[in-house]
Amino acid sequence: MGVYIRMIIYALAASAAALGIATYDPVAQTITFDLNSLSLLLGGAVAYVGTFVAGRVAKAKGGSS
Repeated sequence: MGVYIRMIIYALAASAAALGIATYDPVAQTITFDLNSLSLLLGGAVAYVGTFVAGRVAKAKGGSS
């Protein structure tokens, strides 16, 4: 299970970098996050996980997903 969580975190980090949400300043050695864009990314991730969990709950109660 831990491997799956780590792979999801890797994908989210790559998405943040590719979309310009996270930028690295090599001179100051800091990573800066655009909070507005980050909130949109996290909102999408929460919605994705929420639909997956809802499907698992429905399936556990005898429904189909």
